[in-house]
Amino acid sequence: MWIILGLLLTITQSFALSPGEKVPNTQIIRILSDNIIQLNRGFADGLTVKSHVMITHESEGFISRALCIKSTADTSYWRVYRIPNAEALSSDLNYTLVGIDYREIPHEVETKKAPVIPAAVKKKEDSKVNYDLPERVTEHDLIRATTPQRRKLFIEKALDKDQIKRDLSNYRLSFYASPFAKQSINEAESIRVGVRGENISRKYKLITQLEHQQSKIKDPVSNESVSTKNTQGRVEFVVKDLTKTISSLSLLQYNSMFFSKLGTPDAHWLVGPIGLTWKLYESDTWSNIDLSYIPLLDMRTTDMIDANQVVSQEKKSGLRHGFRLNMRAKINERVHLDNSLWVRPFHDLTTWELEGSNLLLNNDLKLSFSLTEKLFFDYNLIYMKDELWKKISGLKDTNIINSINVRYDLDL
Repeated sequence: MWIILGLLLTITQSFALSPGEKVPNTQIIRILSDNIIQLNRGFADGLTVKSHVMITHESEGFISRALCIKSTADTSYWRVYRIPNAEALSSDLNYTLVGIDYREIPHEVETKKAPVIPAAVKKKEDSKVNYDLPERVTEHDLIRATTPQRRKLFIEKALDKDQIKRDLSNYRLSFYASPFAKQSINEAESIRVGVRGENISRKYKLITQLEHQQSKIKDPVSNESVSTKNTQGRVEFVVKDLTKTISSLSLLQYNSMFFSKLGTPDAHWLVGPIGLTWKLYESDTWSNIDLSYIPLLDMRTTDMIDANQVVSQEKKSGLRHGFRLNMRAKINERVHLDNSLWVRPFHDLTTWELEGSNLLLNNDLKLSFSLTEKLFFDYNLIYMKDELWKKISGLKDTNIINSINVRYDLDL
């Protein structure tokens, strides 16, 4: 008998949920007191007692963590904790369970006595899940801990090295090319290639992008055809959920554009060490609407040519106030709409004058069609306005780019 029991336990453990493994289409059957929920999944799905998971939703994102305290073949009971959004736990939604390492369970959750769960629970006994995070956090709350290892201040919790390593281990690269791209500025036709990287994260998100574009345009003075080269780079780092609605944002951008051999700009850097993002709205359709503010150090070097064909460089630096409005909509399972609007007024550090006309405005609209799981077809419409194009180089201060992109995702 003991041999059979041991064999059954071994088989059960072999079906246990591994870290990172997912169980989709999970529903809440019942919500009990003490933040206990019953799910429509059991040990047939690899959910055994002491299984540890994140409960996530496609549009709501991270909902909570949970520890399994009882499991049958087709149902299971869970103690949920770390609940930033208790209202998102509902029997009307479908969730995805994501396995987490058992060692990440807090000591007070692991050792808390499991309640006696009756075989049948009447409907009138159903309860609500409550937030288990304090509404107000004081300095005393931050330093109070059960063990010395948990005595971390807010900044230490925000920069968890182990969690950063876990988040960055799941990184995806997107390679894209634009066989067709047309610009309004001097009727330029372009070819564009690039690579974009982004991790699937729980708390820390790193976005990288490098893009190169070559164009042929008509010179505004001689009307001769000249070639241009444009290189852009971007690094963005986000720490999610500093509070329920606020995340942090760090940004580094680079841009250079050469008209024949003249750089307009030769190099343009925007550096933002820290900013904030406010989550404005989320729904099943609008998966993300947020507003960001970040102060940006603006450093630009531009090539100049005088009447004697002598080339010199003009350098200008200052501060920009970066405002970004991000929106993402899910039209259906295969079609997504993304829009990012940047408005960055220039603040001259020598005169402390805010230049309302120098906004460095950029609006990037993308309509994405999923052909397969990793192959995408995108339509891109970009509007840019930079008064220095006109002031320094005699070009129009606005540019509209229409492009068609083919994109392929690759998981690292």
